Amino acid sequence: MLTNNRLNEIEELQHLCEEHDNCKLKLNGDMLRTRTSGQDDYFHFENGKLTGFLGLYGFGSSYELCGMVHPHYRNRGIFKSLYNKALASLKDREITKLLLNAPGSSASGKAFIEAQPAGYSFSEYQMKWQPRELNRDETDIELIEVTKDDLPLIIELDFLCFNVAREDSLEFMKTVKQAEDSSSFMIVNKGEKVGKIHIQRESGRSYIFGFAVHPSHQGKGIGRSVLEKSVVLENETGRDIFLEVAAKNENALKLYESAGFVTYQVQNYYDFERL
Repeated sequence: MLTNNRLNEIEELQHLCEEHDNCKLKLNGDMLRTRTSGQDDYFHFENGKLTGFLGLYGFGSSYELCGMVHPHYRNRGIFKSLYNKALASLKDREITKLLLNAPGSSASGKAFIEAQPAGYSFSEYQMKWQPRELNRDETDIELIEVTKDDLPLIIELDFLCFNVAREDSLEFMKTVKQAEDSSSFMIVNKGEKVGKIHIQRESGRSYIFGFAVHPSHQGKGIGRSVLEKSVVLENETGRDIFLEVAAKNENALKLYESAGFVTYQVQNYYDFERL
């Protein structure tokens, strides 16, 4: 488990790097705070100062990798050293996928990844809802709390909509349940469960993620109705509302933009081709 002091050091370095590079790093702070061991965290110190950090984030048999180096200590091989240690640790594990993550606006991150045996996989768009007049949804759409009986459908939705393996879907749900102030809902249309959505609330903000509608029910306006209903509920609490959505291209964002969301950050993911 990471100590509060270590977590503070990571956050301080993250803020410094983000300000210098004008980007937003996805270091999964909620996961770092709930680590049960430190085997997936890699640090570099100079004179007692944290100058480099890399984190591995496991979701079942899939892993994501993201890290940073203090701007004044770059081009010294620090990140490469942390990266090699992380890759070595994965060789003894049974994993099916490793995704390398870098902010879309990070030139140094992109340059490093392009030098690795990795190909572009998808982009995750981080969006913020812009206040506007809200329409009270009068459709038959309902949001009900997830129960263990919903797991088979959740697994199917993750596979069909995100190509996520069964074990990874289960691990994701376990992680979501452990997160503080996080809620998971099934989307119900005319009495039938047709999708899912997750909302995490913290520090005056609401984050919508893991949003999926079964392919057999897409194109019926359900997605937009769910977004509008979720925005109405969260807006009543006075929180800013954010959305994370994976997409191959910007055309896929039209649904979210039509509901009032605007992209402010893009995270690019690359599929590592060999371990």
